[in-house]
Amino acid sequence: MVMVQDNRQILIVEDDEDTAEVVCTLLNEAGYNAVSVDRGEAALSEIASTSPDLVLLDLNLPDINGLDVLKQVRERSFLPMIVLSGFAKERDKVNALEAGADDYLAKPFSPDELVARVKALLRRINWTPQPETKLTVRQLELDIPRRHAFIRGQPLRLTPIEYGLLVTLMRNAGQIVTHDELLSGVWNEKYLGDYSVLRVNISRLRQKIELNPRHPAYIVTVPGQGYRMPA
Repeated sequence: MVMVQDNRQILIVEDDEDTAEVVCTLLNEAGYNAVSVDRGEAALSEIASTSPDLVLLDLNLPDINGLDVLKQVRERSFLPMIVLSGFAKERDKVNALEAGADDYLAKPFSPDELVARVKALLRRINWTPQPETKLTVRQLELDIPRRHAFIRGQPLRLTPIEYGLLVTLMRNAGQIVTHDELLSGVWNEKYLGDYSVLRVNISRLRQKIELNPRHPAYIVTVPGQGYRMPA
């Protein structure tokens, strides 16, 4: 089997030398260009100077808490970021997602799952549904070829995941989109049943588009089923 070289840059922020080496090797073998740093300050410097395509971030760093690194990056960038953590509790996962992580993978993880999640997130960056060129729901607009989003005439800054959710809901305006349909379509089948990653990203998206996120007009919860965007 011939490996296809992707050449996109992936930064691994991990203070455990063995784990960093394994993950670097795994991603390099998958065709990416992976490098690692072992400190939060080094990660922030590397992100500012090299602009990697994706970051794998450990939370338990010796100098800066990984969540603080994540928040600092999110203040100026929507760089795709996956948290890798030894903390497996649901609250830890939700905290990371609310801080701006696009995904969360608890240690120990399988090599295949890690590569699949990296591929899924990077695929969101280049994904453009066809044949639409523009989607409009009330005062929400998407210019699909340019990947620009607007609410009430104001531009929206969206992560790749948030953009994917918005496109899927807008394309199906007036219909219920189930939890698993969103997980499968925006992430991939490996995420089926992972409702916390969906719930937190929907919450972040509501904060950006709703006048009152507690009483949403655009992304309406259908209890026990999924979400619906009124036509």
